[in-house]
Amino acid sequence: MDAALEPWLERIDENFIPTLASKIEVAPAGELPRLNELMLALQQRSQAGFERARDQLQTLLGAGELNKMDAQLTGMVKRNEVDAGLFYVILRNMQDAQASGDETGTRLLQHIHSRLQEELEKKTEPALALLHKLTRMEDPGTRANIMRHNLVPQTETLLPDGTTLPLANPAPASVEPMALADAIDTAINKVLRLPIDRVAIEATAEEIRQVAKEARAVIEAEYEKELLDEFTDKLTPAFAAALPAPNRPTMEPGSEVKKMEE
Repeated sequence: MDAALEPWLERIDENFIPTLASKIEVAPAGELPRLNELMLALQQRSQAGFERARDQLQTLLGAGELNKMDAQLTGMVKRNEVDAGLFYVILRNMQDAQASGDETGTRLLQHIHSRLQEELEKKTEPALALLHKLTRMEDPGTRANIMRHNLVPQTETLLPDGTTLPLANPAPASVEPMALADAIDTAINKVLRLPIDRVAIEATAEEIRQVAKEARAVIEAEYEKELLDEFTDKLTPAFAAALPAPNRPTMEPGSEVKKMEE
C-alpha cells in the first residue's frame, strides 16, 4: 500500500480523506479491508508529517540565538525539508501563544514564519516570489516601492550617502510586468480550485486584486499604453471569475482604459 500511495501523495487534496471516510461507511465487505488499509496508511503519513514538523519547530526554538536559529532555518529550506506541515504547526502554536498572552513567544513564531517565507521566496520563480512578498506587506507605500524596484528598469543606483548616480547602462526590470501578470493569474486560478467556501476565496482574491491594482498603477506610470492594456486584459477574466459582481473589473463603454482598478 505504501508503494502504491507514494506517487499520489502530492496530488491528494483536503477533500480526499473525508471522501474516503464516506466511502468506507457504505463500502461492501469485499472492498472494506483495502479501503481501511488505505485510510490507515494516510493517517500514519499525516501523523508522521506533523510529528516531524513539531520536531523541526522545537529545534528552531531551541537554537538559543536568532542568528543560530536563522542558520538552522536556512539549512532546512536548502535541504527541501520545509513543507506545509511546518507552517501549520507554526500557525497553531502562534494562535496558542496569542490566546495565552505570550507576546514574546508570538513575536518569535512570527519571526520564524516570516523568515521561512523569505527563504522559500529565494527558491521561487522571481515573479511568484514578488507576488508572495507583496501580499505579505500591509503598507501600500512599501508595496509601491517594492514594485517600482522590481517592475521598472533601474536607471540609477543609490550611493551610501543617500544620493543617486545615473547608470550608463540601465539594468532591466528584475520582473517583467507580464511575468507578474502570469503569476497573479496562476495564483487566482489556484485559489478558485481550493476546497474552501466562497467567502474565503473572494477574500483571498481581493487581497491579490489590491496588489494587481497597485502594480497596474506603476505600469501605467512607467510603460507604454499597449503594455498596460495587455496587463489588464490578462487579469480581467481571472478576477471576474473570482470576485463578486460589485468588485469585478469592467469595461466602460467608450472608455479607453479598462477599469481593472475599480
